[in-house]
Amino acid sequence: MTGSESSICEQHGQGGASTEARYDFGRNWSELAARFEEEHLDHACEDLRRLVGDVKGRTFLDIGCGSGLHSAAALRLGARKVLALDYDVGCVETANAVLSRFAPNGNWRARRGDVLNKGSLPSETFDVVYSWGVLHHTGDMWAAIRNAAEFVGPSGWLAIAIYLKTPLCGFWTAEKRLYSSQRWLRPPVKALFVSAYMLARTLRHRDAFSFVRNYRERRGMEFLADVDDWLGGYPYQSASAAELEAMVESLGFRTKERFNVNAGVGLFGTGCGEWCFERTHC
Repeated sequence: MTGSESSICEQHGQGGASTEARYDFGRNWSELAARFEEEHLDHACEDLRRLVGDVKGRTFLDIGCGSGLHSAAALRLGARKVLALDYDVGCVETANAVLSRFAPNGNWRARRGDVLNKGSLPSETFDVVYSWGVLHHTGDMWAAIRNAAEFVGPSGWLAIAIYLKTPLCGFWTAEKRLYSSQRWLRPPVKALFVSAYMLARTLRHRDAFSFVRNYRERRGMEFLADVDDWLGGYPYQSASAAELEAMVESLGFRTKERFNVNAGVGLFGTGCGEWCFERTHC
């Protein structure tokens, strides 16, 4: 999260490295997806169009698909074929349900895949590889980014969102590890965080209650579900815009679009920077 109004960061699933405390994204997405309506899909379409552009006729790989909503958005926008992958089997089940509901006649498949285990991944390349708020939860973010980039075909696009590095990322790493491993701590930690966040907004002369009331309309997410994802999103890594762009461009890409790439102090966490890279050479 950042100090800005759009600071609570949506998560779309997770990659996979063995770790002692992994947050159960599948549970959170299952509960949220049961309440999805057309307006949620409309927001997902807007977000996808803003970051990636025109996906009509293109093949689309969604790494860490979470609920499957952005895979459904790609199909709604005309993607020719969609493969949705997630490490969490609960997310795969939810994605199958969401895609069956919103794209019953679409050319799609949802299955388990670990971005750090190439044996679980497809062999072909795609026109668009999309991974929003995912690769920093794998346990090895840089390896996950390299692996994801390998699936981008000639002149294709890599669209990713990564947590921005702040001075307090070390604190949030420890908090997330504890929140993920100690379920009994979740309710009090969540209550404390929400109370502090709402108080901070009020002291900055902003209408905290209107912010929460209008959160779904503005973000396409439920406020408390987003908070739970932020507090529990472990494993957790972050990167500066300069670090990320240098690394991806070294893999044969150029930066096509970038949004929200200025990190804050990190008092309430950090938001996701968003990038769409275009492959220039293999």
